Amino acid sequence: MHAALKLLTGLAATVVVARGAAIHSGQAMIAELGGAAAAAMRDHGVIDGSVGFRQPSGLVARVARLSGTADAATRTAVMTQVTRHPGIANAVWDER
Repeated sequence: MHAALKLLTGLAATVVVARGAAIHSGQAMIAELGGAAAAAMRDHGVIDGSVGFRQPSGLVARVARLSGTADAATRTAVMTQVTRHPGIANAVWDER
């Protein structure tokens, strides 16, 4: 087998394994972060809240996208509590 073909085969296998591992561990991480964000919303009385980590581009990021019925002060308090959680980089409140 030609050396370049071996290299490309190894590279492709590495990408496939790394992507699979990222998807598997990423789902567990997002579930844990989502639980923390949902708890913050409950703590502040947001009963119709939802949490997502998928960005408008479709990619998953460590930015919590929150929504629900809450006044500005409650939104600020929830976002502050959410961003204190390790692993969550930022929080934004999306209008429904």
